[in-house]
Amino acid sequence: MSFKPGDLFFGLMEFLAFIVPGFILCITLPFILHYPVKEYVEIKNDTVITFFWVSLVLVSYITGHFLHHICALVLNPVYKNTYLKWKIGKHIEFVTKVETQIDQKIPILSDHLKKAEAYVKMNSPVIIPELEKHEANSKLFRSLCLLSLYLCLLPCLNWYGRAVLIIISFLSFSKFANERWNHRYLVYQYFNLIN
Repeated sequence: MSFKPGDLFFGLMEFLAFIVPGFILCITLPFILHYPVKEYVEIKNDTVITFFWVSLVLVSYITGHFLHHICALVLNPVYKNTYLKWKIGKHIEFVTKVETQIDQKIPILSDHLKKAEAYVKMNSPVIIPELEKHEANSKLFRSLCLLSLYLCLLPCLNWYGRAVLIIISFLSFSKFANERWNHRYLVYQYFNLIN
């Protein structure tokens, strides 16, 4: 029996896309809201510490989902109107050829990427972890893009700390866009190879 990342309840996708950004948000929010956290951090009882960490992971997971949704609403249109258009322009011949194949093979009205990805996953399940890796990374860096701007609100930061966070935000968007494109390009390549 082979073990896959998706076999865990908290797989790679959940950890990178939801728990890590949600954890960063949960840890820093009290400092931005000037909420006293000292009494919650200095807990000595082992049972309470276990409960605290389990609760923090679950709250981070839930918060990460909300953050993920907000980031998708804000950054996906920016990605589609800038980076995706530029990349499709560079690879227009390949993209057009594969999308024509997708329409011929799967004649239903839906997004080309979703149709191709479903087809690839059904016909070659060993590829799933590689595709999920790019998807998880893109979601992580998409969240980090907005989280970096949010962290600029920390009152203890000086101007160069905020400048570094703005640079990290820009680099995170760049990495998100690159990972999102790599995911699409790999799906199209695998679809082309399978057919």
